[in-house]
Amino acid sequence: MNKVDYNQPGGFPFSTQILDAAQEAYKTFNAYGNYAGDLAIIAGCELGGGGNVNSGFVSIYGELLPFVGGNISSDVAIVETTDQRGFEDGSVKPVIYTRYATFGAATVSYPWSSFRRPLTLFQLEDRLLQVEKAVPIGLVALWDLPAEGIPIGWVEHIPMRGVTAVGHNSGDVNFGSLGNTIGTAQVSLTADQNAPHTHTSEINSSGDDVDSDGFGSAVVTSNREISGINRQNVIRIKSQGLGSPHTNIQPSRIVKYIRFVGF
Repeated sequence: MNKVDYNQPGGFPFSTQILDAAQEAYKTFNAYGNYAGDLAIIAGCELGGGGNVNSGFVSIYGELLPFVGGNISSDVAIVETTDQRGFEDGSVKPVIYTRYATFGAATVSYPWSSFRRPLTLFQLEDRLLQVEKAVPIGLVALWDLPAEGIPIGWVEHIPMRGVTAVGHNSGDVNFGSLGNTIGTAQVSLTADQNAPHTHTSEINSSGDDVDSDGFGSAVVTSNREISGINRQNVIRIKSQGLGSPHTNIQPSRIVKYIRFVGF
């Protein structure tokens, strides 16, 4: 913060410029109001008996102001009074402007319900410690609001991308190793994994092993002569299946797993 050194040997050059410098130094106090927000109660202003609110200090859009208490009402206004002084040229002009906030209506007013009392830094520190105790670092949770972005204090838990969570079961061949990833999204069945089934067959006396109707795997069962021509009786077995993989994904919702890393 700027300062003015009034303790000087040989007198002090008191002037309007010096007063301006003092006023500029005082303005820096307004910056504290920005910690609390646009409409904030800085100190005092407690609700007392009979619907009265005590005096205190408020911040209105970055301006730190005294608050003159009174009967509570819906609106707060800024009041400005002036102290006029006479000048050497005989004129009288306003010199001192006193500003304060209080209950009342004006051209520009602010709803009293919008004023909030911020927590002190020590109170915030205690709250954060309580949160970190209640939510231990390393906790993994589901996050289903991608448009909102991952909240402060959390990061995406990369190992959970594309997998679902299964409870640990110590000693189990599949679920006994904590942190292990198992399973696959698609599976192609082997012959041993197919359900018991039958195939369509037919007897073909033409002797063809494969026909355009999908039959193949010919097995010769007998020979016979028809009209002087030796014919083979063939049992043709129709093939089944295309060998395509099938999905192995249970009904799922796509979310992010996030991990708490602390504030």
